[in-house]
Amino acid sequence: MRVHTSPWPAVLVLLAVGWVVSPSSAQEDTAASDVAVADRTAGASWSDPNDGAVYRYIPPGSFTMGSPMDEADRNPDEGQHEVTITRAFWMGETEVTQGQWQALMGSNPSRRSSCGASCPVEQVSWTDVIEYANRLSRKAGLEECYQISGTSMTFKGLACKGYRLPTEAEWEYAARAGGGHRYAGSDDLDAVGWYSSNAGGATQFVGGKEANAWGLRDMSGNVREWCWDRHDNYPSGNATDPLGPPGGALRVTRGGSAGSKAATNRVAHRGWQDPDDRLGNVGFRPVRTAG
Repeated sequence: MRVHTSPWPAVLVLLAVGWVVSPSSAQEDTAASDVAVADRTAGASWSDPNDGAVYRYIPPGSFTMGSPMDEADRNPDEGQHEVTITRAFWMGETEVTQGQWQALMGSNPSRRSSCGASCPVEQVSWTDVIEYANRLSRKAGLEECYQISGTSMTFKGLACKGYRLPTEAEWEYAARAGGGHRYAGSDDLDAVGWYSSNAGGATQFVGGKEANAWGLRDMSGNVREWCWDRHDNYPSGNATDPLGPPGGALRVTRGGSAGSKAATNRVAHRGWQDPDDRLGNVGFRPVRTAG
């Protein structure tokens, strides 16, 4: 697989909108300063004071998305195509934990709540996660990336500087981290992921397995992760910053889970659910556009 990265501006300007009173320049500078001074090398870490999570820097670049024809357990909807990611972004090193969800949302919906604050939150729907992202943006004094009106929801686009879900292409690009492994960081799933053969079907503390080359953990296993995109076949040709099909009822999930077989934990494997589903094996990790 080919990945070509390019440098990105060292200064990030974060816009804060949607306040009852417009934020001052000082407030905007405070919201921006944490990330503006962060290292911008691939996989560099940044500790976010807004949710207590560690984020990893994912540089722009190009990669081959999908599975080669000879990959074992390949599914028909995993056709290979070239994708270019033009915007760098910060991605949560691990899935959002039950403790982080409780702190922001005031409740813990997880089926495995007994696992504790360091286990991934689950039983959250796609629509729940959209609200989490907007609420975290408000807390940080950043632009909300989703406009919600009743049952209608509009995504402001990848230029939005607040918190959001990764696109399916961003998710796979970050999981591959410049490599060609079957799983996120290794061809040995036991080294990097919790799945049916080593987790007994139960979620585990986040971050307990090896990271991939860009410092991301649990991209293969533990809980499946919501992405922004609707589910459909991939485009027939190359794509730049794809957002998925414009229509369709189902939303993409990625990454496999603690209860799934090894094939489902491959980086190319695609899942999908109704956006209102709340399942004990589905969680998420947020991202922020870096500039």
